[in-house]
Amino acid sequence: MKTLLTIFLFMFIFFNLHSQNTLKVYNLKSGIIEYKHSGTRSGTSTMYFDDYGQKSANYSVLTTNGKTQKNWVISHGEMQYMFDPDTKTGQKLKNPMIEMLKEMDDLEKFTEEIYTRMGFKDAGTEKYLDKDCRVFKGDMGKVLTWNGLLMFMEMNIMGNISRQEATKVDVNVPVKASYFEVPQGITFTELPGFGVEED
Repeated sequence: MKTLLTIFLFMFIFFNLHSQNTLKVYNLKSGIIEYKHSGTRSGTSTMYFDDYGQKSANYSVLTTNGKTQKNWVISHGEMQYMFDPDTKTGQKLKNPMIEMLKEMDDLEKFTEEIYTRMGFKDAGTEKYLDKDCRVFKGDMGKVLTWNGLLMFMEMNIMGNISRQEATKVDVNVPVKASYFEVPQGITFTELPGFGVEED
C-alpha cells in the first residue's frame, strides 16, 4: 500500500472528500474523468463522482519501478476506503479535511487553502482541454483545476517527477451507483493516527 505521505498527496489532489448534503465538493453534479499518468508512475486512472462529489471513487492501474498495482479509493460519508481488488486488502481512515471544508463552505477558498498548505500559489488561469482552469504553482510543480476537479498536475518531489493529465472529461452524466459501493470480502486495517473506529 501507499506510504502516509503519498496517501495525503493523493487525497489532496483528487479531493475525495465527503460532507453534509449542504456542501458541494465540486461545482458539477456528476462526472467521469479519465487520466494519464507518466514519470515515476505510469498508467491510467478514472475518477467517478455524483451528488456534487458527495459520492466519489477513483480506480487506478499504475506501474512504479516495474511493479503494477491496481487500487480503488472510495469515499463514504466521512470515511475513505483504499484497497487492492486483487489482494482484497486495504486501509481506511477518517478524512481529516472534512471539518475544514465544513468551516469554509466555499469550494474556491477551500481549493486555494489546500494548495497553499502544499506550498502552491494562485497563478491565474490557463486553458486546458478548452476549459478555463485555475493555475497553482510552487516549488514542487504546477496544478490546474476546473470546478474543483484536477485537470493537470506535475509534481517534483525529491527529484521524482510525476505527471497526471486529464484526457477525457464527461460531466453531468449518469454514473453507476455500484462504483461507490465498498465490495464485500475486503480486509481493511486502520490507518494509524486517525482514530478510526471499526464499522
